[in-house]
Amino acid sequence: MRKGIKVLLGLLIVVSIILSGCIVTPPVDLGQWVLKDYWQHYILSEHYYTYSYLLYPGYNCDNVKIVVSCSKAPSYGFEVWIMTQTQFNNFVNSNVVSVVDHFTVYTGNYTFYSSAMSPGGTYRVVIDNTDYGWVETNWDGYDDYCRFDADIYFHIN
Repeated sequence: MRKGIKVLLGLLIVVSIILSGCIVTPPVDLGQWVLKDYWQHYILSEHYYTYSYLLYPGYNCDNVKIVVSCSKAPSYGFEVWIMTQTQFNNFVNSNVVSVVDHFTVYTGNYTFYSSAMSPGGTYRVVIDNTDYGWVETNWDGYDDYCRFDADIYFHIN
C-alpha cells in the first residue's frame, strides 16, 4: 500500500512539473523606449556646447535614457545636462547654469537614466564642453574636443 502511494505521489509531482511549464500568463506591459533625438559622429570643440530639439514628455513618460558612446574626450570629461526651457534660455543669454539633472562623460560607453523631466514641461538636453558647469577645461591652448554618438529616449508606459 505504501509503495502505491509513493508511486502515485511521484506521478503527481512529475505531472505537475510538466504542466507548470504549460501555464499561460499574460505578458506584463513594461512599456517601450522611444528615440526622441540623437547625435551621430558629432565632434564638439572645447569651449562649445550643443543641444537637443525641444523635448516634451507626455503624461505616459516616466523616465528618460541618454546613451552616449564616446570615442574621444578630454581627460577631465564633458557634461550632459537636462534643462528646462527656461534654464536653457538663461544659460544661452547669461551663461547661468541651472539643471534638473547632469552627468559627466569620459571616453567609453554610458547609459544615463533620469526621472527629472515632468510631464507637460519643455526640456533640452545639452552636451557641454565649456567651463560653465561642473567640469572645467585645463586651458592648455590645445583643443580638447570630444567625439561621440548620443541618443535620447523616453520610456513610454
